Amino acid sequence: MLRMNSTQDCVKKWRSHIAIAATTVLLPLIVVPLIPSDSVSPYSFEATLTSQLGQSSNEQLVYYEAQVAQGEAPADIVVVALDLNYTRGLDDVAHETGSTGWFRGSLMTPEVFYGEQYLFFGIDEVYVSQVKTGVFWPNQVTELRILYLSPLTTVFAPIQIPFILRSDSLSSRIIGTLLARCALLFATAIFVRRRRSETASVLLILLIYAVIAMLLTLPIIGDLY
Repeated sequence: MLRMNSTQDCVKKWRSHIAIAATTVLLPLIVVPLIPSDSVSPYSFEATLTSQLGQSSNEQLVYYEAQVAQGEAPADIVVVALDLNYTRGLDDVAHETGSTGWFRGSLMTPEVFYGEQYLFFGIDEVYVSQVKTGVFWPNQVTELRILYLSPLTTVFAPIQIPFILRSDSLSSRIIGTLLARCALLFATAIFVRRRRSETASVLLILLIYAVIAMLLTLPIIGDLY
């Protein structure tokens, strides 16, 4: 009975730690699917590559006829243009005849791709920006990595500010986020110093720091890749 009470007390003591640790792990997995993975690409569909139609003279673009299974596509049969330099998520499986995957892209026009183009008359041609063969789009995998690493990258916020001030990509949103990261570091250091003799309290403070660091990263996540 004494051992059971001791276990229950231990669980109660660490309940908040477990809850915040779970939040740290699950928050990116919940938030990232809600972020538009590629807002400039109107088409997102699952398709099977049925035949290779050709490739550009510099071998940068490979064209396949594809049978659409589901999703938003301009037609049931389309031509997908896979850019070996810029299409994210390409691998040996994703661009072989007979392979199936999810494709995201836009109708191929001179505005979308400025280089050499093939014309397949009567068939809509989609320039593919991303290919997904797993659970997440390539952009989402990058966003997950950024969020999980944000507690570490936040540590370097104070030394990033001088470089950002000289950057062409300077924006009020980025500056605001960096200043908020600096304030978070300062506050965390103060609380850890005050509770440094209490291991459980320090761990709780660091877990809260990790969650807040992730939340502060969300407004600028699109600027980080």
